[in-house]
Amino acid sequence: MKQQTLVALSALMFSSSVFANGGFEPNKKECVNVGKEITRVSSEMDTAKSGIQKSWLKRQLGALKTKRTSCSMNGFEANKPELAKL
Repeated sequence: MKQQTLVALSALMFSSSVFANGGFEPNKKECVNVGKEITRVSSEMDTAKSGIQKSWLKRQLGALKTKRTSCSMNGFEANKPELAKL
């Protein structure tokens, strides 16, 4: 019984950590264009007219920044073209 509980808890913790980042598993292919996508969403947010659209883009931008962090933490450097705008 104790072993079954331990297995169930560890499976739950693993699945919740995967779902917490949307199931994103960093790899070179997934990380290469994150910076470009951040730039695209940022510029789209600047031109968005409705509050709903801006809110949705803001959430998308947050998710992309989380992806970029996850990529860099796992050794896959995401392109950062948004730094060229500064």
